[in-house]
Amino acid sequence: MKIIKRIFITILTLLLVLVFLFNAYTFYSVKVLGKDLATINGYAVLEVVSGSMEPTIHIGDMIIINTKETNFKENDIVTFYDVNGSFVTHRILSIEGEEMVTKGDYNNTVDEAMPLSNIVGKFVFRLNGTGKLIAAFKKPFVMVMVLVIGIMVCFLISTDKDGKPILSEEEKEFREFQKKKLNSSKDEKVINKKDTSVKEKEKKKDTVLEKGKTEEPKEKTTKNKSSVNKKESPDAKTTRTVNKKTSENTKEKNKTVPEKNKNKMTNKKKKKKKK
Repeated sequence: MKIIKRIFITILTLLLVLVFLFNAYTFYSVKVLGKDLATINGYAVLEVVSGSMEPTIHIGDMIIINTKETNFKENDIVTFYDVNGSFVTHRILSIEGEEMVTKGDYNNTVDEAMPLSNIVGKFVFRLNGTGKLIAAFKKPFVMVMVLVIGIMVCFLISTDKDGKPILSEEEKEFREFQKKKLNSSKDEKVINKKDTSVKEKEKKKDTVLEKGKTEEPKEKTTKNKSSVNKKESPDAKTTRTVNKKTSENTKEKNKTVPEKNKNKMTNKKKKKKKK
């Protein structure tokens, strides 16, 4: 069943793409380039709209003509320009010089003689009943509707009841393999992150230990300096005591000087009284 669905989807998509490309190319050749026919490697497609060639060619058929053909003979079916400049596909009854006489298989009368230069192409093949389909596809509204319906049909066929895509066993195995691969890669990333975090912690510990080792001798040197200062402090104390003693002696001297002066003054007063 899955194979049938896939075949149907591929055929439908190919038909839609081909029809779309054909219509786009026809529009470009006729409307933009101003050609009468859109040819692909010399071959052109025409829709039959009259029954003048019944029962050989029916109304609604699509015929393919070769525009590169140059050799024509009696009983060939050709497409040519008539007096009004329209396309006509009839059978050649006779060729006289540079002119030809044609007639429709269903018609009772013969066409007017036309020059061979009016021939557009020679009939090659017909597709029964496809002319109407191609004509319908040329309408923009029909093209849009067909595309929408085709997309919806493809979506419905390729999905299950839950709207998930229908996968084959090979695709399921491949997806499971991808999931396992992703999970394994995630686990590896987690392990790598853990390893890196452990390494970073170890590096931090090593740096802390190294810093501690370098700070220890610094502390020892500072302690030694402080001990030296402490040892030198008694000398400082001795100098302070000496300074104190000198200051005390100077004060005592200063005190004794005014006492001597007082004694002198008292002695002078006594001498005056005696006199």
